[in-house]
Amino acid sequence: MATDWPIPAGATGSARLIRVFAGAAEESAEDCPLLCAVKARPALRLPRRVSSARDLEGFALGPVMAELDRIEFGEAREKSSRPVHVGHRRFVEEAVANYLSAASSSPVTPALVPDPKLWVRQVRSDDLYELRAWGRGYASLDASVRELRLLTFGAAGRRVRDLAQVAMAAYVVAFGGRADRPRYGQAHDVQAFPQPRRVRVVEFGCLGGEPEVLFDGTPEDARVQYEQYAAPALRRSVEATERRPGASCKDCSLTGECGALTKSPGILGVDEPNRARRTVSVTDLRLHSLCPAKAHFRQLRLPSDKSIENSGAVVRGRAVHAWIEQLHERTPRVQCTTGDVPPDPSDWIGGRWSVSGREAERGAAMIAMHAAVCPLRYSDPDSVRSERQLTVYDPRANAVVIATPDLLYQDRGGWVWREVKTTTYRSPRVGADLMETYPQVALAVLILAEGLLGDEPRRSRVELEILRPGGSDLELIQPTRPDVIGRARAIVRQYAGPWHADTTAQARPGDHCDRCEYSRWCPERQLPRAEQEQ
Repeated sequence: MATDWPIPAGATGSARLIRVFAGAAEESAEDCPLLCAVKARPALRLPRRVSSARDLEGFALGPVMAELDRIEFGEAREKSSRPVHVGHRRFVEEAVANYLSAASSSPVTPALVPDPKLWVRQVRSDDLYELRAWGRGYASLDASVRELRLLTFGAAGRRVRDLAQVAMAAYVVAFGGRADRPRYGQAHDVQAFPQPRRVRVVEFGCLGGEPEVLFDGTPEDARVQYEQYAAPALRRSVEATERRPGASCKDCSLTGECGALTKSPGILGVDEPNRARRTVSVTDLRLHSLCPAKAHFRQLRLPSDKSIENSGAVVRGRAVHAWIEQLHERTPRVQCTTGDVPPDPSDWIGGRWSVSGREAERGAAMIAMHAAVCPLRYSDPDSVRSERQLTVYDPRANAVVIATPDLLYQDRGGWVWREVKTTTYRSPRVGADLMETYPQVALAVLILAEGLLGDEPRRSRVELEILRPGGSDLELIQPTRPDVIGRARAIVRQYAGPWHADTTAQARPGDHCDRCEYSRWCPERQLPRAEQEQ
């Protein structure tokens, strides 16, 4: 089906071997379609990317699978030389213990045993197609039952799995053969396996919980669901040619040839291209400045304490942002007024954020204060873009910088970048260095100063909107003033330099530990004062 797919510039070799995993059936707006199609062709030869064994392991579930391999097979099927952070090891230990506990009470009969081989569905036509599913495979000794176990970070059954992903996984379990891992760029040597009568796909949670059965049926059931849900998505995935810059640029070998990716050598103020490529945002940099371990746990996406992560003030701020964004997306677009507040100020929902009580009332008051500084009072309504993600590649740092302005709009031919902040301070903090307080503003200055959005920098500006229950302020920053640019570069470098050089992500304990959503994984966390005094 993808015979005529054009090999992109920078790549050579064969596009005839197509290998896709079940995850490819789950389409995401964050993924680059072309990169997905390139990854599906392992026989392509791509420019070499920098890698470093010094860097910490960045795949949270990799060491979990490796430890389970050692328990079940005596050795890990995939080797990694990267060191594992001590907090990451804590997560691995808990995940393995929870998995083994849940697996020991499997209700399936006849009993299942682990299979060390990979399961691959191979189809030959003009191209060679290989379908795989990432997980742990088990089968009964009489081959009548096969089960694929998928791991999830939290407790089982908490996330909604994409139907296409589950359908493809079940199809591979039903019709796949057994194979060893092939050499790079080569096809699997697939050995036939008796077709099972029963096919299961089950989710196991790293934090425990009852395993969630995602599919339990016959091979024919699996085929029907595959053709209905997975096949169309996979066809789109392997035939894609669209380039969509984003976080996935971290894993792409064709960034040098990509005309869709904005490049800005030196925007981070770091000159060290020989580190493995990473993505970074201002939020990442601020977290690293506070505690490198916390930033690493966030990058790993380790389970977090949602009661801390989604505190009252945080949820209120997100709800205010979402409400204002919804106002700006009305058709036809009109400027906001003081009447555009939630009908019940004490209980309302902004986007997916629900607030009530005192925080809701504060948030509603902030929304009313926005009317005085609403950008639709001044701009062309058609040019307003809310929460648009920007991606900039810095080749000197070999880093992909992600920025998401709260609002972008055009005014008299220039781009205006607006950041919206909420606070309960009764009055502005006089004398505060806005770029020091809000480093997002410093990065915005550099992006506009370099004309990376495509317009003349002299017509552009950064706006900082600060909303309080009793008022609002709008600060303007000109990105063409040499002193402003110099200060912005110094601030970005101040954050990016230590982050870029760090290879250990050591914890930085302090009073903030009792407000850290990842503290359960950190052996160096500082205990709350009450516990220290016991």
